[in-house]
Amino acid sequence: MRKSILVLAALATMVLFGCKERAYIDGPGDNSHNIPLDSIPVEPDPDPSPDPEGIAIPEGTIDVNEAVRLTKKLHTGQVSAQKYFIKGWVKGFNRGDSFDSDFPKYGNDFVYLSARQDGQGPKQFYAYRLLGKFGAKLPDLECVKEGDFVIISCYLTNYNGVYESSGACFVYVSNNAHFNEVFPEFPGCPAPGEGEISVTEAEKIALGMASKETTEESYKIRGVVTGITDTSLSSYGNLTFNISDGLSYATCYRIMGKDNKKFTDLNQVAVGDTVLVNAQIQNYNGTCEPVKGYVEESTNPNF
Repeated sequence: MRKSILVLAALATMVLFGCKERAYIDGPGDNSHNIPLDSIPVEPDPDPSPDPEGIAIPEGTIDVNEAVRLTKKLHTGQVSAQKYFIKGWVKGFNRGDSFDSDFPKYGNDFVYLSARQDGQGPKQFYAYRLLGKFGAKLPDLECVKEGDFVIISCYLTNYNGVYESSGACFVYVSNNAHFNEVFPEFPGCPAPGEGEISVTEAEKIALGMASKETTEESYKIRGVVTGITDTSLSSYGNLTFNISDGLSYATCYRIMGKDNKKFTDLNQVAVGDTVLVNAQIQNYNGTCEPVKGYVEESTNPNF
C-alpha cells in the first residue's frame, strides 16, 4: 500500500510540474528538466562552400554548421550569452499567409540559411525576422534573395528544436548588389566620450533585463542614425529611429528633440547623423530600445 502511495505521489508531481519546456517568447524558460548537454549528438555535415571573393568577413565569423552546433547545446528557450556573425547562403523562406500585408509595415523576412551554396546538407539556420543593415527595414524583397551570400548578426536560441536567431537579427554583409545600393557602407561612429556609452554597451544592458523591463536611470548613448522607423511627427513631436555603432543597433522609440522639446521638421533627423541620445533603456522582446528620452546632440545642421 505504501509503495502504491509513493508511485501515485510521483505521478502527481509529474502532472503538476511536468517535463515539457516553456517555449521562448519573451525570455528564457525553466531549463531544470533538460538532458545533459554532453548527451546531445552532433551529426557530421558536408563541408561548407568557400566564401565568395571580394567579401570582407568580420573576425570571429562562424558558418551555419557551427551556428547549429552551438545552438544545439542551448536548452529550449535559452539564448546565447554572446552575439555572433554567421555566414551562409540563403536557402529559402518561411513566409506565412499574412507576409505580404505585414512586410510593408515591419520590413523583415523569415530566412533559412545553409552552409552550402547549393543549399544541400542536413543543417540549416533560421534567421527569424531578419532586418536590413543595422536594423533598418527591408524596403523590398529584392534585398534578400535565394542564393545570396550573407553575414547576419544575432544571438542564438533553441526554439523547441529549431535553431534560430533571437531578438535583433540583421544582415551585416551581403553580395546582393541591390542590397548594397539600398544600404551603403557604414560611415563609422565616434567612440563614446566621458559619461557616454556605445550602442553595443546599451544592448548588453537591455539584454541583461527581462523583456519589457526598463532601467530607472537614463544613459547617454552615442550612435549613428541608420534608419527612421516613424516619419510621422504627430502632435507629440517625437520620432522613432535606429542608431548603430557599427556592430549593434538600437531602436530609439518616440524620442524628443533638443532640450527635450518637440521636433518641428522631419529634416532634423537623417540617416548618417551622429547623435547623442539621452534616454532610459528597455528590453523590448530582445531588442534594445532607448525610451523616454531626447536627442542631446546631433551633427545634423537642422537640429
